[in-house]
Amino acid sequence: MRKFIAGVCACAVMSTAPAFAEGFFDIYAGPSFTDTATITISSKVAATSGDVSFEHDTSYGIRGGFWFRNLPWLGVGGDLSSLHTRAKNTKFDIIPMTPMVLFRLPLTVDEEVPQGRIQPYVGIGPSISLYTYAHADLGPPTNSISGTSSIGSAVGFQLPVGMAFQLSRRVALFGEYRYAFYRVDVDRDRLFGLIANNDNAARNVKTDLSMHNVLLGISFRF
Repeated sequence: MRKFIAGVCACAVMSTAPAFAEGFFDIYAGPSFTDTATITISSKVAATSGDVSFEHDTSYGIRGGFWFRNLPWLGVGGDLSSLHTRAKNTKFDIIPMTPMVLFRLPLTVDEEVPQGRIQPYVGIGPSISLYTYAHADLGPPTNSISGTSSIGSAVGFQLPVGMAFQLSRRVALFGEYRYAFYRVDVDRDRLFGLIANNDNAARNVKTDLSMHNVLLGISFRF
């Protein structure tokens, strides 16, 4: 919980724009679709791998930052999201922090909305998890692993592409497609401490998650 609050504070700081910039603070949510992934669970003496097809789930989050006034097509920001994916006997929850470089094309510019009433945009940034929950059970010989892990157990990147519609100088609505990739590597020893002396006990789970998110949100500009 402390890591989540720290992430919210970081996004708030990012959205505190200097005098030469246009600040923004976004809130968004939408459905998430995860590609079939190969999951590997390992013990000291064996490993079990299998392909898992995930169900649809939901993602949501916040993003803060600013656009440069002298370069209105260029911005920077920080994103804190909550991503989820699940299947039978498998579940991953990731809360990542993502610094981003953003690019937009200001269209239909006028005096009331000098940044443009229509703004297609794209961004990219490296991403690291502040919190990861992993549960997977592929059967014998390793059986199941379950628990939580801290910073760095999932690393990857996010790539948002969207369109913002400026309702007024201060408020915009946006729709966004966001691709997110994470390499998850959770060691059960870090989750639960020492495991009982059982060489077949599951100790590690690894997978690569490719996630497709369709998001709607509101953006506050200042």
